[in-house]
Amino acid sequence: MSVTEALVKKGVEVAVVELKDWVLNTILDREAALVTQEALAEAGVRVLTGHTVQRILGRPDDDSSVGGVALASGEELPCDIVVVAIGVVPRTELATGTPVQVNRGIVVDRRMTTSVPNVYACGDVAEGYDFVYETDRLTPIWPNAYLGGRVAGYNMAGKRTQYPGGTAANSLKYFGYPLVSAGMVNPQDGCEVLAFTRDQVYRKVVLRDDHIVGLLFAGDIQKAGVVFGLMREKVNVRPFKDALVRDDFGLAFLPEGQRWAKLGRPPALKALREESARADLPIGE
Repeated sequence: MSVTEALVKKGVEVAVVELKDWVLNTILDREAALVTQEALAEAGVRVLTGHTVQRILGRPDDDSSVGGVALASGEELPCDIVVVAIGVVPRTELATGTPVQVNRGIVVDRRMTTSVPNVYACGDVAEGYDFVYETDRLTPIWPNAYLGGRVAGYNMAGKRTQYPGGTAANSLKYFGYPLVSAGMVNPQDGCEVLAFTRDQVYRKVVLRDDHIVGLLFAGDIQKAGVVFGLMREKVNVRPFKDALVRDDFGLAFLPEGQRWAKLGRPPALKALREESARADLPIGE
């Protein structure tokens, strides 16, 4: 999608071929993807979902140059450039065939230690703890790589530190349309889904046992950071869960203790409030 937007801005005609039923299917649900595809269509991009490229064709007069692609359906698309984007594959060659345990990526514990003592792994190659799924998973995004590297560095330097866990999280903006997703966007069985849709605004929060395990904000992403913080801190949102996708949701909906923890109540103000309460004097927050 990023390459598509860059090429369109350069005046290049682009077609997107997507194997799945909708674009960005690992980070968006069907509803958000449809709005994204509308933005692509308005920009003149042709989107072909449920298709895959079977082979790249050469030019009739120069077989060494790109002339088009043949889809598995039999359709042929003429083109001058083919950009292939099929996700992230961990580079595990260094560890393969060694005592270091390798699954999809290099397996690490909460200190980013591999199965071999004093050998660490971090970044896109490491299968670290995912606090949403509560298991080790590949989450190849920069914030998790940074945090895992910091934890590994501390432990290598002798400061015992535990990785708090990461999860899939993406903040994107294509053709002026902003998107934020994190955690379990396409929920599993046993989850509760809260959703709000109006015009091109879409908010979705996924709950499991009254705890946030996923979020997807599109069009209006202003409150996504607050919701993500509640998810990371595993706050029980039962008292205010119906407000999570409302236009006016904010810190004011949180219980007072959690609200002040977020805002960082000054100790002097806290003491003043306690003193005023004992003296039965009114004082605002």
